[in-house]
Amino acid sequence: MRRLPAVALVIGALAIGGCRIEDRSPTGTRRDDDAIRALVATYYQSVGTHDWATSRSLFWDSAAVELRGPAPAEWRTFRTADAYHQFLSRSFATAPALAVRMFRLDIRQQGDLASAWVITRRRPTGQEGRGEVGTADNLLLWRRDGAWRILALASVPDSAPASR
Repeated sequence: MRRLPAVALVIGALAIGGCRIEDRSPTGTRRDDDAIRALVATYYQSVGTHDWATSRSLFWDSAAVELRGPAPAEWRTFRTADAYHQFLSRSFATAPALAVRMFRLDIRQQGDLASAWVITRRRPTGQEGRGEVGTADNLLLWRRDGAWRILALASVPDSAPASR
């Protein structure tokens, strides 16, 4: 009977010694996370205020954008950041400013590549209490020469109710 606790102790020590915890956390720093959050927030703020120059400056020249409208088959593809911003400028030329807020932001970074999933809510400014609409967006960001910029953007209407 005395050997049973000793044997259990030896087996436990061997099991613990053979185990290791794998850390698969993405690489990156708090500074990177803050820079990515600031860039994404600036993007939505500039779109809401129709500041196309600021919005355009956040994209790499080769950025691609895919937008889906309300109809499931209605996709718009923009092969360059300039084409996307020209579309925005024409589409919102007479529209009022929008209060765009990030309802949810999830960031994953690995080295010089990051992805931001964003759920937005928006309404025309001064229209508090009116129904909000939103999008589910995925932004692919790339850091080159120390600067984070948007490499790709895909956006679809968010069909979930705004009262989540």
